[in-house]
Amino acid sequence: MATRLPDRYRHPELIARGGMGEVFRAEDADLERIVAVKLLSEHYADNDATRGRFTREALAAARLSNAPSTVTIFDVGEHDGRPYIVMEYLP
Repeated sequence: MATRLPDRYRHPELIARGGMGEVFRAEDADLERIVAVKLLSEHYADNDATRGRFTREALAAARLSNAPSTVTIFDVGEHDGRPYIVMEYLP
């Protein structure tokens, strides 16, 4: 399956699809671990309001990363015009 993830995130496997985008399981080649990558849908990539909401979600999750029962955020960014959030993968 072709995706638009940065090269750092190898062997992506689609594990979920929702209203705002997709979530992939991938190998982080730099940190040598399995991660979950949430990628904003191409449909919303040009919508400033949705991009802002996606960014706020990433920042809020990152602030909570030390709290019990929350996933750790490892990276946020944009690739090929689509924002993404990289987080701890929990099977």
